Amino acid sequence: MKVAFVGAQSQRTISRALVETAHSLVWSTSSVSDALRLFGSAPPDVLLVSASLSEMSPAALTRAVLAKANCAILLLADRDAQRVSEVYEAMGAGALDVVAMPRIDEQGRLSGAEPLLLKLRTAGRLLGRASQELRKVSGSSVAGLGLVAIGASTGGPQALLTILAQLPKNFPAAIVIVQHVDREFSEGLASWLRDSSKIRVDIAREGAFPSPGLALIAGTSDHLVMTSGGALRYRAEPIEVPYRPSVDVLFSSLAEHWPTPAVAVLLTGMGRDGAAGMKKLRELGWHTLAQDEASSVVYGMPKAAAAMGAACKILSPLAIATELINHVR
Repeated sequence: MKVAFVGAQSQRTISRALVETAHSLVWSTSSVSDALRLFGSAPPDVLLVSASLSEMSPAALTRAVLAKANCAILLLADRDAQRVSEVYEAMGAGALDVVAMPRIDEQGRLSGAEPLLLKLRTAGRLLGRASQELRKVSGSSVAGLGLVAIGASTGGPQALLTILAQLPKNFPAAIVIVQHVDREFSEGLASWLRDSSKIRVDIAREGAFPSPGLALIAGTSDHLVMTSGGALRYRAEPIEVPYRPSVDVLFSSLAEHWPTPAVAVLLTGMGRDGAAGMKKLRELGWHTLAQDEASSVVYGMPKAAAAMGAACKILSPLAIATELINHVR
């Protein structure tokens, strides 16, 4: 794939990271204005954007790039100076994902390149589809508890923020969320959402139980699943699923283990993750909601759900929040 980079001090690091891979660095620059000019003449498949830009915010650059053409945008965050709000604002604007910036130490050794290369491989698989997509629990402590299960990917953080910010503090259902984001940034996502929500937002810890008024977010690269005892667990299997954590895996585990029909939501994102799982839930009587095309940054996952009849309703994030309040009440 053709890769480009916008950032101040890590151009040599990115070049080193891509050596002996199938990716070519077509250009790199520290200037946002140069990046927009170069993007017009030599558009890459994937644009790497430093989350520490000073000339323009990553979100503003993301919007400017996507206004020109479809492009997968990956944010590179400095591990010591992550700008959490700017990272998730950019993901809300359409950035695909975030990963820690690789480093070259004082001895000239490169470290931290593999997570970036993994993200590029995933982006490559998704770009192959982009042209078609862009625009039972017994005796459990959760018996009788209302549940909202949400899956999201590209653009998901902003959609999640819109929904969670509308929910009242005494929201009577539990919420479980799978957002495609690297594990290093899941804590930051939870904190960012918590600061703007009346309900509690936290990472789903191993063995945690859903609780009313609490939104639990998948916090590792393993799959978050519901077990027969009502607890949330992390599982490496299925290994072959490209989305980690996977919305389909969560939804399928709920279809098997959650005692009564509840609510499932599928938000903006590239690919088809969550559509098949949502179809299973609808067939079991769940109330299933998918984000509409007009409000989606990438109309892939919800489009797949709508196409296969998995969604009862197609709504904007704001309308989804209202639907959740009315349905759960």
